[in-house]
Amino acid sequence: MAVAGTGVFFGVQLTLFNNFIVERLGIEPHELGYVEALREVPGFLNAFFLALIVRCAPPKVAAIALVVMGIGLAAYSEVSSVFMLASFSLVWSLGFHCWLPLEQSMGLAYGPTADKGRWLGQLRSISSLAWLAAIGVCMVGLEFLRYEGVFVLAGVCTAAGGLALFWADNQAAPAGEKRLVLKRRYLLFYALNFLQGLRKQMFITFAIFALVKVHGMPVETTMVLVMINQVLITLTASWMGRLVDRFGERRMLTLSYSVLVFVFLGYAIVEHRPSLYALYCIDNLIFFGGIALTTYAHKIAPPDELKPTLSMGVTMNHVAAVAAPLVGGYVWLFFGYEIIFISGALLALVSLVVTQWVNPDKQRRIPI
Repeated sequence: MAVAGTGVFFGVQLTLFNNFIVERLGIEPHELGYVEALREVPGFLNAFFLALIVRCAPPKVAAIALVVMGIGLAAYSEVSSVFMLASFSLVWSLGFHCWLPLEQSMGLAYGPTADKGRWLGQLRSISSLAWLAAIGVCMVGLEFLRYEGVFVLAGVCTAAGGLALFWADNQAAPAGEKRLVLKRRYLLFYALNFLQGLRKQMFITFAIFALVKVHGMPVETTMVLVMINQVLITLTASWMGRLVDRFGERRMLTLSYSVLVFVFLGYAIVEHRPSLYALYCIDNLIFFGGIALTTYAHKIAPPDELKPTLSMGVTMNHVAAVAAPLVGGYVWLFFGYEIIFISGALLALVSLVVTQWVNPDKQRRIPI
C-alpha cells in the first residue's frame, strides 16, 4: 500500500507538473532550475538525517515521510508563484528523500532471501499500477477537479499509503547497525550514484519540460504518454528484475548506459515529436539500472551497513542532483536546450566506462 501510495503521488506529480507550471506560472528554464535545485537539497542531507533516526523502526519513519509527501503535494493547490512552488516542493521532497532509502532497505528486508531483483521488480509493478490509476483519474477528472483538486486527492492517497505502514512488521534494525558509513569498499557504488544523479536529474527536470516548452506538447498528450510509459513498466518490471538476477549488475548497467547515450542524443537533435515520445518511454523502460545498483549494494554490504550504505548512495546521488538543474537552467537560457541533452549523453558514456569495474564478489572482500 505504501509503494502504491508513492505510485499515485508520482502519477499525478510527474504527469501534471510541467503543464501546470507552464500554464499557470509561465515559468522559465532558469526558474525551474531554482525550484529543482532547492527540491533536491534534502536528498543531499539524506545520510545524515537517517543517521539520527537509525534506532527508530523503519516503517514508522517511512509512514511519517509519506504523510509529509502527501501534504506537500496537496499544497500545490495553493500555488500562485514560483516561490510558493519551490517551498511546497521542498516540503514533499523532505518526505520523499527520507522514504527512498527506507523503501529500498525494507524492500530487501521483507522480500525473499533469493531473487532480490525479481522482488524489487514486482514492487515496481505495484507502483506502476497505482501510477496508471492516477493517470486515469487525471484524464477523467482534470476537467472537473482542475489541477487543484487532483493535487489534493493525490496527496490524500499518498498519506493514506503511509498510514498503512503503521501496521507493518516492525523488524528490528540489525544488531550494531551503523549510523553512518563511508568506506573504500563502496567507492564504486558512490561514484555510480553520483553519475546517476547528474544524468537522471537532467532528464527528469528537462525532458518533459522540453516537450511542453519547446515542442508544445498539450497536457492531454502528456497524460497519454505517461500512461503508455507506465503500462510498459508494469508489464516488464518483474521480468527486468529477473534479468538483473540472471545476468548480473555489470551487464545490466552496461546495457542501460549504452541505450541512454542514444536517448540523450536523440533529445538533442530530433525534432519529430512522436520520436521524442518513444525516446521518453525507452528511458523509463531501462529502470533496471536502479534495481541493479540496489542489488549491488545488497551484495557488497553486510546487514549492519546496508541501510546506511543505501542512504549514503542517495546522498551521493543528490550531491549531483542539486547542481544539475541549477546549471542546466542557465545552460538552456544562454546556449539552448540541446547542450543539456548532449551533456547527458556524455555523462551516460562516462557511467558506461565506470560500470566496467563493477565486481560484487571482489568488492565484498575489500576490508575497509
